[in-house]
Amino acid sequence: MSYDMCGNHQQELLFDLYKDETTGKVYLPRFFKALLESGIRKDDPRIDKMIQNIKDADLLDDFVWGTQHIYLEKDTFKKYIGSSIGVVTKALKKQMIIPDWERFVGDIGEIFEDVRRFNDGELATYIPQLSRVPPDSWAMSVCTIDGQRKSWGDSLKPFCLQSVSKPFTYALVHDDIGPEALHAHVGQEPSGRLFNDISLDHNKKPHNPLINAGAIVVASLLKNQTSLADRFDFMIHACRKFVGSGYIGFNNSVFLSERETADRNYALSYYMREHNVFPKDLNLQDTLDLYFQICSIETNCDSLAVMAATLANGGVNPMNGERVINNRACRDTLSLMYSCGMYDWSGQFAFHVGLPAKSGVSGDMIIVIPNVMGIALYSPRLDKLGNTVRGVKFAEQLVQTYNFHNYDSLIYSDNKKIDPRRQLKDDHDGQNRFMYATKLGDIAAIKRFLLMGHDIHCKDYDSRTVLHVAAAEGDVVTLEYVLSKWQEDPDPHDRYERTPLDDAKHFNHTACIKILEEAITVFNLKGQED
Repeated sequence: MSYDMCGNHQQELLFDLYKDETTGKVYLPRFFKALLESGIRKDDPRIDKMIQNIKDADLLDDFVWGTQHIYLEKDTFKKYIGSSIGVVTKALKKQMIIPDWERFVGDIGEIFEDVRRFNDGELATYIPQLSRVPPDSWAMSVCTIDGQRKSWGDSLKPFCLQSVSKPFTYALVHDDIGPEALHAHVGQEPSGRLFNDISLDHNKKPHNPLINAGAIVVASLLKNQTSLADRFDFMIHACRKFVGSGYIGFNNSVFLSERETADRNYALSYYMREHNVFPKDLNLQDTLDLYFQICSIETNCDSLAVMAATLANGGVNPMNGERVINNRACRDTLSLMYSCGMYDWSGQFAFHVGLPAKSGVSGDMIIVIPNVMGIALYSPRLDKLGNTVRGVKFAEQLVQTYNFHNYDSLIYSDNKKIDPRRQLKDDHDGQNRFMYATKLGDIAAIKRFLLMGHDIHCKDYDSRTVLHVAAAEGDVVTLEYVLSKWQEDPDPHDRYERTPLDDAKHFNHTACIKILEEAITVFNLKGQED
């Protein structure tokens, strides 16, 4: 089957599943609500063309996401969604990395609110501009490798990357010059010392790229054959590739403030120059200025989550499919984040949380769950080691709830942690869930199972069908919907020779009795005509 034929089939199926049975048209707000419940936001660039098609239509001049009472006929519906059929179908089939998105964001949102109560910690004071931010800001954003997104709190509040920029700078230099050339100047070991300690390893190199000494050296290797202006432009453009359509800016006041109070970083740099750590013919002032500029790049939680998700996705931005860094650079970056990303708490964090992470003194923090998602957090109150208090507390609660720790057993587990990645394992499992959705009257779930290819006529071990279940429950709406998709005799027998009509009569569901009798009559008359 060609791609066009396959896409047309999916469009037909989506229309059939989401059309209103009264009007025979798709009610657009309900369709968009289903997308949102799967994690696809209105600003998702993958559905931009679909949204623009709707806005461009004469009858939808004032379109606002999911608010107008708009009904679309089949041809119009297919025309609008055709450009986004891939992501739309995947979302509505619940084939994203987190299938039950609503449950996941509900649970993780509760953790976010619970962590809000931690008000200890102090603002960073060694950079004056950072000491003036509102201390109680609290934000979190999540982006999965399939582009499912959700934000909480002050997620659009801008802040400087500070040390969270370090893994991204490292990844870009790694991608550009390769690991051998890069690690000729910087090691890969946790230092066991303060992040700004004036010390080198036994090879007279900075211990790793995620402490100040190592990050300054990495900055010295970033496009160092070009001008300072071009190097900064490269970094800004690269960050914009990491975020896609998100926000990236620059805070000049923080840059100036940091440069004026950077005695320690100057001391580190002169010490490293004494030991020939830097590449030859280095302009030390340009290197430090670039380092301070990179730390002063500005973003927000909503955008930073996409940057983290790009690392979780092997270096490919999940929102547009663009490769930003190669897979090896991404792998090595995550390895360093795991062992060295949380200052002097790195070992404890790796032990208790077991995930790659990086924090910055502005209060930002990223957590990467490889092949699953990136999480961005922002709370400017810091502990004594320079990590965001709420961010660390959130990470600890996250792995208490979910089996995201690198060494949580996914098979022989003796705990009750949740695996939100769990998909339907087999047809039998899917059939049981299909039946259960019918019992609950969950029309959206029934539509999803049909979209995934489940047979509405399937039978359980007692040869009961979804018609039996809907009739026994007395759910008129569900029964009518199931009958609208039913293509066989609406009077099937189970292993005890009971039919859906028998169940409706047994429980005295009068409305269901009438509906089934009419359906049986229509089916029999149609059979006589044929």
